[in-house]
Amino acid sequence: MVRVLAVLVVLLAPLAARAEPDRARTQAAMQDYFAGEQRGGYVLLGMGLGGMVAGGLLYRSSSATARGASYPLLGVGLLHVAAGVYIKLASASRADDFTDQIAKDPQVFVTAERTRMAGVSTQLTALKVVEVVLIAGGLTMAGIGHRTDRPRLKGVGLALAFEASLTLGFDIFAARRAHTYRDELAAVDVQASLGPADHPTLLVIHTGTF
Repeated sequence: MVRVLAVLVVLLAPLAARAEPDRARTQAAMQDYFAGEQRGGYVLLGMGLGGMVAGGLLYRSSSATARGASYPLLGVGLLHVAAGVYIKLASASRADDFTDQIAKDPQVFVTAERTRMAGVSTQLTALKVVEVVLIAGGLTMAGIGHRTDRPRLKGVGLALAFEASLTLGFDIFAARRAHTYRDELAAVDVQASLGPADHPTLLVIHTGTF
């Protein structure tokens, strides 16, 4: 009987040992991603405040081109501030909620998070396409304004292209973070936490008589 119990302990110990590294790895990947998201929120907030300050200064200028540039700077700057605050607060809240989910059931979390992050990556791709279109549109507006001697239109186009370029750069880095996080989630062996069919298989080897 003692030998049988000893064999059971040896067989089950690796399963228990493998559960913790996967949980810890998932927690670390999640925390790292949302820490990056919170830093991104601060970056957006800084971009927005900078744009609004620049827009306010240009609005007071006597130059029609500068006055035209102030409108996109003020408008997009306000959007960046709002987005930065939202991302910062939402990321902190999600990190807390996801920590509880990982502690409760890492397999369920990883499965759901893989699906959510696939959607995030799709959204970021769509945003980058829109931003490229805005850059092209802004440069086109600036060109038309320059050729037709419409300085205010030129200013609007230049500022729009500038703001869209900054936002595109931000989203490129955000997409890279999301891609890295998805790779880390894909590398997690979620089945190792629970074993096949949600329960470890007990293999009993009789090595002696009872």
